[in-house]
Amino acid sequence: MTTTEPPDERRDEAQPGGTDGTLAEPAPQQAERTPEKQHTLRRTLRTWRVRRRFRHWERPEALPWPDVHEDVAYLTRELGRRHPDTLAARSRASSWLSREGRHADVLRLAEADVDERTAEFGADDPDTLGWRSSLAWARRMAGDLDGAVAEARAVAEDSSRVLGPDHADVYQRRVSLARFLAENGEAGEGVRLLRDLYAESQAFGRKRRDETRSIRRTLVRALELNGDLQEALGLLDEEIEAERGTIYGVDENLGDHEMKRLQEWRTRLVADVALRDWNRRREQERREDAPGG
Repeated sequence: MTTTEPPDERRDEAQPGGTDGTLAEPAPQQAERTPEKQHTLRRTLRTWRVRRRFRHWERPEALPWPDVHEDVAYLTRELGRRHPDTLAARSRASSWLSREGRHADVLRLAEADVDERTAEFGADDPDTLGWRSSLAWARRMAGDLDGAVAEARAVAEDSSRVLGPDHADVYQRRVSLARFLAENGEAGEGVRLLRDLYAESQAFGRKRRDETRSIRRTLVRALELNGDLQEALGLLDEEIEAERGTIYGVDENLGDHEMKRLQEWRTRLVADVALRDWNRRREQERREDAPGG
């Protein structure tokens, strides 16, 4: 494999989950050196060619799934499980699975990765914690929200203990937990956690600017789920203003996609607020027109 939450697109090789369906943790890119593989770690022309098949954002039609799995197995045999090329190929294959809606397969790979890494490095290893967070996102994408909440809660607590409560990864994992709670029918609890996280992140100032914006977007979603539409709209307007002030590189954001997405989101929220207010007025009118009203 590797969300998210979001990590997402810190991440060309990101996993599904992120802010909007990409997993929150990136696959650690570390070379594996085991005695039986030391002589095969050097890249060859063939391994380079195989690795290049995974450069596409979407799976090429000429590359069927049996070939994908065989290519990943080949890189694993030739370079080792922890080699950066192997990890990148596994990550991209998982991303393709997610894009094609094969979330059960993504979950199966995530579970195997976490079991493997936990057995080798321990549950509290920082990289293992990242993979455990990705597993929570995989459960969420597969529709197992109860499992996602349980996994996210455990990894958030363990990450806080291992990394410290103010670590950026701990904040991201607590945000994921709050999001899963909101999506799993506990919107009030999710909103409460996100409000606290938002205030704490704001206190870091520009040092955590991007993280604060990510928390704000997640808080807007949770507020929507909780029916707090007016507050959600106000925070979304703040996010739109922040996006207007964002400076991108020459070749970045050519289609202004993020601003368009935020504006579409705002249009929908405004319509929801108007519909709710109209329904309230109609209900009030019916009460006043009723006998004895």
